[in-house]
Amino acid sequence: MTAVDGEDYVTVYVTAESEDVAVHMATSLVKNRLIACANVCPGSRSIYEYEGIIQLEKEVVLFMKTARKRVPEVMKLIKEMHSYDVPCITVLPIADGNPDYLAWVSQQTS
Repeated sequence: MTAVDGEDYVTVYVTAESEDVAVHMATSLVKNRLIACANVCPGSRSIYEYEGIIQLEKEVVLFMKTARKRVPEVMKLIKEMHSYDVPCITVLPIADGNPDYLAWVSQQTS
């Protein structure tokens, strides 16, 4: 299976408070076949305002690849596991890619 258009596959971008939390979320999502894989990237600095105070936080970024049809389930499970009141969860379309890799993503999330 190849990407017919950019709507078939997505990268889900999430931030987490620690590497342990990020690994736990990613592992659960892979075990449940909701994502094919995740990249856990520690060392991110986030700057934002929350409850009227400017926050500077160390965070971990996750990039998770999945089929677009799995996004509602992915978001639901992340919200259940996440420690933040309002977690950052965004979905980025994959416009194109290695057909063999995208076929693997499809297989892992079916």
